[in-house]
Amino acid sequence: MTMTKATIENVFCVRPSSGTDFDVLTALANLAASIVPDILQLDESIKSLPAVAAAIDTAGEFPDDLYFTKTPNAGLENSFWPLGQQTVQVETGASAFVNREIEVDFPQNVSLWDEDTFGDEHVGSIQIEESDQGQGSVTRLAKNDAQGSAYYVTYRVD
Repeated sequence: MTMTKATIENVFCVRPSSGTDFDVLTALANLAASIVPDILQLDESIKSLPAVAAAIDTAGEFPDDLYFTKTPNAGLENSFWPLGQQTVQVETGASAFVNREIEVDFPQNVSLWDEDTFGDEHVGSIQIEESDQGQGSVTRLAKNDAQGSAYYVTYRVD
């Protein structure tokens, strides 16, 4: 039996991961406010933390150190691109040429990761479907709302 192959052609960065989990910051601000409701000034300061973090994060938008896996498991040892357990730095508005052929089982997950010192961040996934076969280049959005990341991945299934 011959395995079906997909070629991941390129990836385009709409927005790299933020590194800030806004849901966690908001939950912490709400929790702190409920614990100390009588201290209005402290309450307002704590509630403003998510907005301050968002402003800092947007101003310092750093590129992602990107790699791909065929499973939802992080780690360069699980990656199929780039080769040699490395990453490729991708920033907002930039593309990276991938040109990597992989064997696929339908539906096939492809996960995008940002290598990070404190644990790699999942920046999005796409699903390669059997119906993509023979359609030429297909582009799908891989995103992670909690990380604020968004990438377009272009591939073809032959």
